[in-house]
Amino acid sequence: MIIRVYRCTVVEGKEAEFRRFAFDKRHPWLRERPGMVAFFAAKPLPGDTGRGRCMFQIWESEAALRAAMGDDWRQTPVLPAEASALIDSASVEHYELADHFVGDVFQDLWSI
Repeated sequence: MIIRVYRCTVVEGKEAEFRRFAFDKRHPWLRERPGMVAFFAAKPLPGDTGRGRCMFQIWESEAALRAAMGDDWRQTPVLPAEASALIDSASVEHYELADHFVGDVFQDLWSI
């Protein structure tokens, strides 16, 4: 399995718009991709004033990731203008899954 970690910094004052874009457009698109095992979108902890966001994706294979993201899947994705206007900077990293643990709480969440 391939782990894809996408990080971005949201334009100051555009956090609500970014959230709407992510939840209304990007997340549904990802859910429909063959080979997408899971993804987790994260935001700063309460009280943290940072504008960083992170998405941790798990893909079943490099082939599935390539099919979804294209041949340049290792590069930070070029987003549509609508999203680009909301993001100051972005990066992407990839890893091969080497070990895992899924606790009872996660297992309970996934069975919902």
